[in-house]
Amino acid sequence: MSENILPAEFFEALGAPRPEVAFDVFDAYRFKLCFNQLGPGSVLDVGSYLGDFLKLIQRDGRKFHGTEINQVRVDLVNSIFGEGTAVLDFRNGHLDSFETGSIDNVVCMETIEHVIDDKYAISELCRVARSKVIITVPFREKLQTVLCTHCFQYTPLYGHRHRYDYGSFKALIPPGWTITMEKDFVRPAARVVHPLLNWMKSAYWILKGLDAISPGSGHWILVVLERKRKRDGGLTSPGTTPMIDGQE
Repeated sequence: MSENILPAEFFEALGAPRPEVAFDVFDAYRFKLCFNQLGPGSVLDVGSYLGDFLKLIQRDGRKFHGTEINQVRVDLVNSIFGEGTAVLDFRNGHLDSFETGSIDNVVCMETIEHVIDDKYAISELCRVARSKVIITVPFREKLQTVLCTHCFQYTPLYGHRHRYDYGSFKALIPPGWTITMEKDFVRPAARVVHPLLNWMKSAYWILKGLDAISPGSGHWILVVLERKRKRDGGLTSPGTTPMIDGQE
């Protein structure tokens, strides 16, 4: 087995989502920031988790799809939105269920940092996207390892395998794409007032204002990729991405 491939048993063992807090003001802020970057058309949420971002898309009247990495999580999303909304996909960064250029906007939040071959995973997001890819990942995270009591090997804490900073994605995006936004968010001032914000309707604007004036680094970074335009104003054609390790 390639060192870039995690076995199916790994994803099954993750089971259902087990969030300490099912929905948090920082999640709502992150979802709104990503939502505001969407272009027209359909949306794919890679790593739909509890379906909260898809609820925003549904209320906007768009066509939408989701993915999760095991059947328990797929079934949870489909129990909310209907059978066929989410599919089992994106294990090891593969998007096998979606044709090239089949979705207008592909969104991937808090997922890329878990994939061993993050460059390949991003190329798959771009392959499927017709126009935009919107990504959030932890920003300037200090990576740590812990001793696994099952395999007795040191493994990444929280499954986070990569550290991202401004400019990190420049080496990861495929030809025909460009970075149109990189912005870190949830800076220290926002984290200080976090306990006060959960029930405030104006939390989004407070957080946005604090991020604008607060020194220090954000907790996450938002990265927006767009397909390059040809000289006639049209988008470059979606290309094909070679599969790794002979998988099809």
